Amino acid sequence: MELNQSLLFLQCLFISISVCGDRPLVKDFRGSRVVGGKDAEPGEWPWTVSIQEDSDVGYFHLCGGVVLNALWVLTAAHCFKDRGNEYLSWRLVFGANQLSQIGTKAQIRTIKEKIQHKNYNPETESNDIALLKLTKPIVFDDYTQPARLPPKKAILRKMDDCFIAGWGVLEEESTESLDVLQEAPVNLIPLKRCNRRTWYNGALGDYNLCAGHEQEGIDRCQGDSGGPLMCKRHKAKFYTVVGITSWGFGCAQRQTPGVYTSTQFYLEWISEHISEGKKPASNSLKMKANTS
Repeated sequence: MELNQSLLFLQCLFISISVCGDRPLVKDFRGSRVVGGKDAEPGEWPWTVSIQEDSDVGYFHLCGGVVLNALWVLTAAHCFKDRGNEYLSWRLVFGANQLSQIGTKAQIRTIKEKIQHKNYNPETESNDIALLKLTKPIVFDDYTQPARLPPKKAILRKMDDCFIAGWGVLEEESTESLDVLQEAPVNLIPLKRCNRRTWYNGALGDYNLCAGHEQEGIDRCQGDSGGPLMCKRHKAKFYTVVGITSWGFGCAQRQTPGVYTSTQFYLEWISEHISEGKKPASNSLKMKANTS
């Protein structure tokens, strides 16, 4: 396969449409609570997914996710930490903005299969990435679209227009996620700076991205895990999901910006697992629903 074909193959991930990263309801976006953020408009980030856990009183938001194609969602492995097979009763909500009133355009699916990176380390949160296969394909429309991932050779530091989005809590002490999807502008911060002794003291690896603000005020928080970090060049048309929300010290604190799993670092891992007809590689932990 030629290089340019390969990059397109990785960016659009086996979807049957020519454009990924499209936002049909956003015609001219110049926008700037994820902490310090604001309400997102319906359809503004159409690849953002709410992963919801069931309870005695209904479903509640647990983590975010990113649409890759009609059958696959990308998220963080730590969302399933110490959960066993509980996720088989969870649901994924697509195309929603307000979770208490998801509307007629929302689509709901359940999880058929989870593929978690074999080398995920829950103590260091290294390789914090997982794939979810849906029991039934979703349909792309104005409110649900597949994300665009960065080409392998893309220079991410040149992207100067970045956002995060999620339904996570606004304050560290809070235990209740937000009802309306929040968005907030952030800056990519060099790993070398984030690994300074007074910041994260070397805890970040090449598989991570660091984004936020050097001073406190805007950041991801609990419940934003697995959701997207989206960037583009200022004049570019499409946003690219360059990261998946992973971890951080506190929420919106000084010198502790958000830490993200780099999608660019895992392009091959993603590709080999969602390719039709390919056998699973040895570097993953695969869990399936019991269909007997």
